[in-house]
Amino acid sequence: MASATIADRPRLWRSMLLFTALVCCSIVLCMHEKLIVFSHAEDQEQVTAERTKPMMRRRLSDDVNHDMDLEHVLHLATRTAEDTFTEDPSPFRVLFIVTTLSEYDKGTRGTVNGADRLKDLVLPLLVDGVESMVHRGWSVDVYLICGFEELKESRRQMIQDALPTGVGLEVWDDAIPYYYVKKFNQQLKRPDQTIEFAPHGLSRQHRFLVRDKLMEYDFFVAFEDDIRVTADHVVNFLEMSTQIDRMRRAAEHSSDGKARVEDALEDSRTVRGKSMDKATVGNDLVQDPMTADDLRRLWPGFIRAEVVDNRGEQPHPLLEGSPPALDNFKWKQFVPASMEYEQSFGTVDPNVCCDLDSPRTPTNPTKDDLVLWETDISATGVRHYPGEIGWAAAMPVEDKADVGSYWSGEGNAYNDPSFKRPRRVDALLGQQAGWMATRSQVLYFHEHACPGGFLPHFDGKDWYSDSLQTRNGAVEFWSGGFQLFGRCRLNRILSLDPKRFSRQILYHSSNNKQKTKTRDKFIRLSHFLGQLYTAKERALKSLQGETTQ
Repeated sequence: MASATIADRPRLWRSMLLFTALVCCSIVLCMHEKLIVFSHAEDQEQVTAERTKPMMRRRLSDDVNHDMDLEHVLHLATRTAEDTFTEDPSPFRVLFIVTTLSEYDKGTRGTVNGADRLKDLVLPLLVDGVESMVHRGWSVDVYLICGFEELKESRRQMIQDALPTGVGLEVWDDAIPYYYVKKFNQQLKRPDQTIEFAPHGLSRQHRFLVRDKLMEYDFFVAFEDDIRVTADHVVNFLEMSTQIDRMRRAAEHSSDGKARVEDALEDSRTVRGKSMDKATVGNDLVQDPMTADDLRRLWPGFIRAEVVDNRGEQPHPLLEGSPPALDNFKWKQFVPASMEYEQSFGTVDPNVCCDLDSPRTPTNPTKDDLVLWETDISATGVRHYPGEIGWAAAMPVEDKADVGSYWSGEGNAYNDPSFKRPRRVDALLGQQAGWMATRSQVLYFHEHACPGGFLPHFDGKDWYSDSLQTRNGAVEFWSGGFQLFGRCRLNRILSLDPKRFSRQILYHSSNNKQKTKTRDKFIRLSHFLGQLYTAKERALKSLQGETTQ
């Protein structure tokens, strides 16, 4: 017995140790469960508190010096090669994005079915624009967004071989998103509704790239595939943006929060015009002071043009008749073109926008070959803006977003008291088929100017919970024009300086609108600028109390 008892002692000790360990584990588990309960309760309180907070826009960057960004970027874009020996050698980094729906033309909208759109139209434009930037010493990468299913390796190599050495190329093919068509109340349009392509959403896809690569580049260029964009356009945009921003900062630091035109003329008007719609200002602003907020919403715009293609055997419709349609432009009777500006300030330079070596476009265009069709003088105003901005045309904008200008129709210029300033009239908005901006300007779009943001994710009430529904806008919305200059309330301006004006003209190199639009829509760009000078003359006379009539 004694020997058995002694032999069992180790087992007894092991049992006691095991029991003690189990008790300790139970105590620890109980405490852990209590901690979990307390933690869960705290989490619930935190979630509840978060839900009661107002929803904040997602911020993409908190370490960018927005105040001086434009000055810095302009310097990077315009410095000489010698400057890099004494300064930071980092180049001006540009992401050049092109969105193209079709590799081959489909025979619609004045095109030839089966024509090689990628090789004969898109590629010459792309190479021309990128080369102009590389020649300035900029570091450029290209991103091609394709609506067709696959870009074959041989075609990709064709593009890469044509681009200058050192230019990066990325391709996103089969990029058309899918969606469910919904009714206005966000219910499916049909009970058996199936998912389908959203071709209008292809123009949205570049926004995902910009968000993804926002901190990798200084500047972003995003346009449709038939628009010619060169370094001249970029530099002019940056110069005008910087001039506007300098005045914005001057207004912020002035005693009354406004920037003024230096050496402004005496304003003898005793009665000022009142708003005829939802605008907060009248249509008679000539040299009025501007607040920082007004200037923050001022934006260098672009306008598309085509070159009259008279290479066919038959006379061009725009050059037929007596007088020809281009010499009998719309509103000529009420706002004639004052062409004296050509002697005083110079002429429109057709080479800046439209001198392109392409099998599809006419060569050696003249100033009288450039035509406009997407807006006219009736929807436009002029104004003397403070600082180096100077005299500029105010392009169409929503009434409630208007910061003010002298409308071409002020003083019953169109001899119709019921005629109101055109606002959101699609045929007169002047679609520019894309946009360009610095990193800080993109952040301004996203975090301040644009309800619902400019970059993904496109959700919430501002997007009706589904950004691909066409009520948010079609191609023209996403490509930049209708959102930025509608929902985001930016006011586009076109300089009246012919040199700058020429650099705000974008070549629509498909050159097909002249084949599909009615003749009364077209006007020479030189005549349009002449009408703007007529509006300027009338604005100056109004300061003396004179009327248009």
